Amino acid sequence: MNVEKETLDPTPNFSKGIGYYLSGMEEVREQIRSAAKDLSNEEISQKLAPNAHSIGQLILHNAEAEWWWLKVVVAEKELDEDEAAREAFWDILDDEDFASKDYSAQFCIDAVDRVRLKCLVVLKDLTDDDLDRFYGWDKNDGTRIEKSLRWILHHLIDHEAQHKGQILMLKRLLRES
Repeated sequence: MNVEKETLDPTPNFSKGIGYYLSGMEEVREQIRSAAKDLSNEEISQKLAPNAHSIGQLILHNAEAEWWWLKVVVAEKELDEDEAAREAFWDILDDEDFASKDYSAQFCIDAVDRVRLKCLVVLKDLTDDDLDRFYGWDKNDGTRIEKSLRWILHHLIDHEAQHKGQILMLKRLLRES
């Protein structure tokens, strides 16, 4: 009997625990790369319903999420909305002019990959002990929100995996119509 085995190894040059989360993040990202690679510019920007998001917006939204959680929350930096708009496509899901930009699938993938590389710098010197450290922010109503790094990294995997599902569904629907 042939046995095929798969495992997930931690990303090198990070603590082992953080490295495992990063490997999970990379696995999901690779699935999005694979799903998007053959999409036309029109398919990347097309909305299937007036209030829906395009595939390109969903891909770029992952950059926005990583930027928020890692560059703002974990790095404990003040959100600079101009920098976030420039670097991480801030508020991309609200961009009514997205289709006019004529982004390619490769542009979107390259953009989220660039953001990932910038965000990884935040995690580089953290240890497995930091996985249980809490990072937070204050909401405008005075409430403080705190999440552990373990929760944040898991959330980033889950978030991108959910959008991967949306992307695959949208791709199938676009090509059936």
